[in-house]
Amino acid sequence: MLGNRRIYSVILAGLVGILPIKGHAVPAEGHQIMVAGPSPHAIEVGRAIHLRGGNTVDVAVAVALSLAVTHPYYAAFGGGGFAIVKMNSEVKAIDFREMAPGKAHPDLYKDKAKDASITGGLAVGVPGVPAGLWALHEKYGKLKWAQLFPEAIALAEKGFRVSGEWVEETEFTMKRFNPEGKAIFSKAGTSLKPGEVLKQPGLARFMKSLQKQGPRAFYEGEVAKELSDIVQKNGGVITVEDLKNYRVRWMDPIKADYAGHRLYLMPPPSSGGLIIAQAVQLMTRLKLSEKAPLSVDELHLLIEIMKLSYRGRTLLGDPDFSKNPMEELLSEKYLASLAAKVKMDKALDVEPLREISFEKEQTTHFSVMDAKGNAVAFTVTLNGGYGSGVVTPRSGIALNNEMDDFTTRPGQPNMFGLIQGETNRVQARARPLSSMSPTIVEKEGRTILAVGSPGGPRIISAVMQVLHRSLTQPFDIDQAIQAPRVHHQFLPNTVKTDAMRLPPETIEALRARGHKIETGSTAKVYGVRLSPEGLLSGAADARGEGAAGGI
Repeated sequence: MLGNRRIYSVILAGLVGILPIKGHAVPAEGHQIMVAGPSPHAIEVGRAIHLRGGNTVDVAVAVALSLAVTHPYYAAFGGGGFAIVKMNSEVKAIDFREMAPGKAHPDLYKDKAKDASITGGLAVGVPGVPAGLWALHEKYGKLKWAQLFPEAIALAEKGFRVSGEWVEETEFTMKRFNPEGKAIFSKAGTSLKPGEVLKQPGLARFMKSLQKQGPRAFYEGEVAKELSDIVQKNGGVITVEDLKNYRVRWMDPIKADYAGHRLYLMPPPSSGGLIIAQAVQLMTRLKLSEKAPLSVDELHLLIEIMKLSYRGRTLLGDPDFSKNPMEELLSEKYLASLAAKVKMDKALDVEPLREISFEKEQTTHFSVMDAKGNAVAFTVTLNGGYGSGVVTPRSGIALNNEMDDFTTRPGQPNMFGLIQGETNRVQARARPLSSMSPTIVEKEGRTILAVGSPGGPRIISAVMQVLHRSLTQPFDIDQAIQAPRVHHQFLPNTVKTDAMRLPPETIEALRARGHKIETGSTAKVYGVRLSPEGLLSGAADARGEGAAGGI
């Protein structure tokens, strides 16, 4: 994790009103391949696969496998996610988001316990991670599938020393675990301490099967029956047939231009791509880059841009089930009408298009890039920490609670106190809306940036600000990621700011313009950048655990 010295350099820069001084923030650097993510284990796994002859996708798949072992609270095989991939000049998006079971319907949670979409079997959507990793490797991988597993299997079999974050997340979930989960993620009923070793023999056995059989080891046979049985035992409706019928989707990314760069963004069921595409257009129209970095004027404009961009999220849903008004929301007429609403001296108070909701924050992201510009921006989640709290008894796989991302109870608030719209209602085999925003950036056809974030609705605002600072200001990748951030998701009408990162005078000046300010956490960002000289730099956000490194 990055040292306090780097945080202080950014804080000091904000306090004195100048750009961060180059040399106070030093990104990890390399010339062949670079990985930035939430775990030092992932960095070492990435290096090992590269030295074995693997390409960028091989590295990404192996990193994801390792995170499923070391970070089961948000990267387990029982989750799902998105990735933007650039390989050999082709840019594609892959959707391996969880799907609603075949027995799901809009009234599934009617008359059920209030937390039925959060804890227990009814909260579980059909997982997509194993299928997503297989599809990614099948399309672009170089090494054989089996060659990507040794390091991850060793982490499960021989164990690894748990971190403070691991302990905190696990202790927080302990009361929600089924008995099998408590047995796997504690030591004789007692929580592990930071630095103690966790071994997962059941997970290691499953991964050896996955190594030999591919995704059939998860979606068919013993593990599929084990998963459906434990879900149904805990009140859920997933069947073996649901698992067998799961499919990933390859999609074309949303394209947007900003400051001479081409952005490749995730389409629905991610809302992040659309919101960022709207935001960068508004940044251009409102001449955000002309404002001094971290000044009151710049932060005020950022907040207003977020507020207006997030507003359109309520109209989106799974494209197989909803007609998403993408052209309308990205039209010149609509964007011009939004830009005209902004006033420099007063915060906007705008009406919602529909009710709005966002997912939980226990997600993770990593970015991988090589010196040729091949890149993977990969975001994966279980929704809440350890998802539903249901863990498979023999294989030790934590299962998501992604069903809460749907409109589980029309007109009633979900786990975040937010009311959802009908576009995102529960439907059999649909995928819930998400904020995950993996992003790849080109300049004149050459890849220069891969970036993304965990953090629920804060993902979008964090990626948006890192893009702005990386592409229009003289910030290196580390400075862009560590810089103070603001967040506004339209509803509630409140600005979140990093605690102790903006000076009191700045916060008071924003309040004087009508912004309601609360301090708290903003999302973590992990990014890799490629210089014109072909050198790679990477950074992990000091707001949480993370690492960056390469060769």
